[in-house]
Amino acid sequence: MFIKDLLDNKVSSIDIDDLFVIPEDYYSGTDILDLSKIKVTGSLTYPASDNLFLDVDCNGSMKLKDSVSLEPVDYKFSFKISENVIELLEKDQFTLDIISILWENIVLEIPIRYSEVTNYDKYKGDGWRVISEDEVKENTNNPFKDLLKEIEKE
Repeated sequence: MFIKDLLDNKVSSIDIDDLFVIPEDYYSGTDILDLSKIKVTGSLTYPASDNLFLDVDCNGSMKLKDSVSLEPVDYKFSFKISENVIELLEKDQFTLDIISILWENIVLEIPIRYSEVTNYDKYKGDGWRVISEDEVKENTNNPFKDLLKEIEKE
């Protein structure tokens, strides 16, 4: 993003209302299978020589593998960025790499585990089956029941 006019105080702020594409090489090798365009709305201001303030709302969706079914599922996310980004400017450069700022925040939105499966009945085999967390707590024959009680105490 070209910001020379802002840094030269020719404008008081730069309004942002755009879609940004995160290059695939950013998320290849991660849990993200695909990433939609990221909608970014807000502004960039330069209130003082040591402050370049980015204040934007961002939203999009990522395609992940369902933790139970392993099928691709869409996971919608949104986040707000309100921070001083002056340290991201290189000396004598008049651009701001908003893609890297967005990527840093998208990484924080990736869930450790995500599933849209509500019926676990079809996920079973010879001597095993997938159960919900509620079933684990209710099961009296659970060999990990004492361990679960200890974890809940903490």
